[in-house]
Amino acid sequence: MDDSFNAAQFLGYLAQDLVDSFDRAGRATTPGLVGGAREHAVRTKLQMVLPSMAAVATGCVIDSYDSTSNQADVILHEKDQCPVFSFSGAPEATYIPCEGVIAVGEIKSTLGTKELRDSVLKIRSIKELRRVSPDPTRFRHFGSSMIIQGAESEAIDPISNRYDQPFCFVLCQSFGVSRATLAKNYAAACAEAAPHLSPNVIVSLAGGIMLFADPAGGLLRTASGASQVAFFDHPGGNFQFLLNELVNACHRGRTSAVLPHSIYILGRHLNAMAFPEYVQI
Repeated sequence: MDDSFNAAQFLGYLAQDLVDSFDRAGRATTPGLVGGAREHAVRTKLQMVLPSMAAVATGCVIDSYDSTSNQADVILHEKDQCPVFSFSGAPEATYIPCEGVIAVGEIKSTLGTKELRDSVLKIRSIKELRRVSPDPTRFRHFGSSMIIQGAESEAIDPISNRYDQPFCFVLCQSFGVSRATLAKNYAAACAEAAPHLSPNVIVSLAGGIMLFADPAGGLLRTASGASQVAFFDHPGGNFQFLLNELVNACHRGRTSAVLPHSIYILGRHLNAMAFPEYVQI
C-alpha cells in the first residue's frame, strides 16, 4: 500500500480507463450506441476532475439570434448561471445557450480524414454563434454573476482572444492516417473559414497532441497566425494536457455581461416596456 496519493498516477489510470472505455464501447450493436457509450465515458470522467462550477452535458449550443449548432458530444457549461433547455431530458434534444458554454468537444474512436472534417465543421458551427454583448467592455468570468467593467483594451474579443470564445477540442483514441496526411487535411478544412473558428486542440490518447504552430515553432491554440502543424506527446500525459487546458478555460474564460437566464427567458423583450390596462376597484 502506498503511503501517499499520487495525483499524476491517478490521472494516468483515468486516461487508461478512458482508452479501455473506447474499446468496450466498440462492442455495442449499432454505431449510435457505440458513439453514445464513448461519449458517456468521457463526460463521466471529465465531471470527476473539472472545477465544480462546470457541468458536463451533450446536445446543441444555441444563441439568441435563432442559430443552433450541430449536436456536440461534450459540452462544458456553467452549472449555476446557465439554463439548459431539454425535451424530456433527451441528450439529442438538449439546447444550451452559448453565453454559458465554456468548452465543447468532439469524441472519435479513430480520427481519419472523414472524422477530422466532420469535427472541424461541427466546432465551426459552435464558434460561429454570437453571444449577446451590448458593451464589449463589460464582461464576467464563468461561474460568477459579478459583472466587470473593463477598459477598452480589455474588451471582449472572440477573434483575437481565445479565452473569449468556447474552448473546442477533438479527442480520439488514435489517428487513422499518417501525421502528414492529417496535418494537410486539417489545415485545408480550417482554411475554409476564419482561422479563429478552428478547433483549439486535437488530442489522441495513443497518437499524440496536435496543435497549430507559427513560423518560429510557437504553439498556437487556433489557426490564427499558423504556418505549420505540430505533433508531440506531453511528458505529463496527453489526456492530462487536455484536462489542464479545460481547467484553464474554466478559470480564465470570459463571457458577455448578459446573464443567459435573462436573455433566453424573455428574449428580445428583455428590456421591453409593458403597457398595462388599469381597472379601478
